[in-house]
Amino acid sequence: MAGELITKDGQVEWRGLLLGAGSAYKLTNLQGWLDLPDMRDGDVAFDNYHGSQPGQLLSDRRTVELSFTISADPAGFAAAQKALRAATAPDENPVEEPLVVQWDGVKAMVNARCVRRSIPVPRSNGTGYTQGAIQWRATNPRILHLPQQVVGPVSPPVAGGGGLLWPLTYPLVWGSTPSGGELLLTNAGEAPAQPVFRITGASTGPVVTNADSGAQLAFDPAYLLPSGSRVTLTYENRSVLLDDGVSRSNQLITRGWFTIPPGATTRIRFTSADGQGLLEALYYSTSM
Repeated sequence: MAGELITKDGQVEWRGLLLGAGSAYKLTNLQGWLDLPDMRDGDVAFDNYHGSQPGQLLSDRRTVELSFTISADPAGFAAAQKALRAATAPDENPVEEPLVVQWDGVKAMVNARCVRRSIPVPRSNGTGYTQGAIQWRATNPRILHLPQQVVGPVSPPVAGGGGLLWPLTYPLVWGSTPSGGELLLTNAGEAPAQPVFRITGASTGPVVTNADSGAQLAFDPAYLLPSGSRVTLTYENRSVLLDDGVSRSNQLITRGWFTIPPGATTRIRFTSADGQGLLEALYYSTSM
């Protein structure tokens, strides 16, 4: 599990190698972790007067750089260099992997690729000492707090029972309200979180609604998710996939994708045309 080697602040884990405090690689600087990534904008300059028309402002990818020193006896020094080179060597087609950091009591990660490794070979290398750096790039700049939050599953609401009886007598006895069908998602970070919703069948025409904003992810009312099958809706890449990898994006007729705002609890409502199915939400408290 990503981050399981980390026990205290100032530690970094990459591909099962522990860096930073308590390791052979003493941290001298960590750049890009708490920094705001570069921003790109869509501002358009006015033709005939000063200034620009504000456009959308978006974060670019995140670059994280760890500077370190290695100081050990000759055997330990050689082993440390070898382990570092192995952990940072690229595959034939590198994919993003978890880069986990604990800082200020928060263990968090980005999915990144190693793009630079510097291990200088000065004269001091022969005595067991060198300085170097490793650099990673994450296409998604969001810092994801560990562990991942899993909320649910929950089924659609159950109709209330009872109600007024005629002829009316006092005191009036009202029926109970519908119950269930709602998840509460709390983002303890400082930036909007990107949720993943998993719906398990059997369910006809499932609908996921942000009860606070009204945004919806709604399937065709006639769409049947078979019993035991599961469809996953992922905000990050807007995918709608069955467990076998087959896309059901064509069945999603309302695409009100939404994030989970920071510092608040968001109510997620689950309904379906037949009152069946189960909904589960997965997300990370998120910072930027």
